[in-house]
Amino acid sequence: MEKLKGDILITPKEIQSLTGLSFNASQKEHKTVRDAIGKKKSRRLTVKGYCDYFELDWDEVVSYLNPYR
Repeated sequence: MEKLKGDILITPKEIQSLTGLSFNASQKEHKTVRDAIGKKKSRRLTVKGYCDYFELDWDEVVSYLNPYR
């Protein structure tokens, strides 16, 4: 398992770079995932939570995000 650089949270900007969505669509996706996994009060979403929700490979996502962190 590859180690994630920086903090464990994923931002809408990082979601935008991962998915190619617009920034507004990335914000909506960030909120949708948070709501779906029960993070209604918190505005924070972990990379692991995002990967689990979309069934994405952790190592693939981390290797993509690390150079930008």
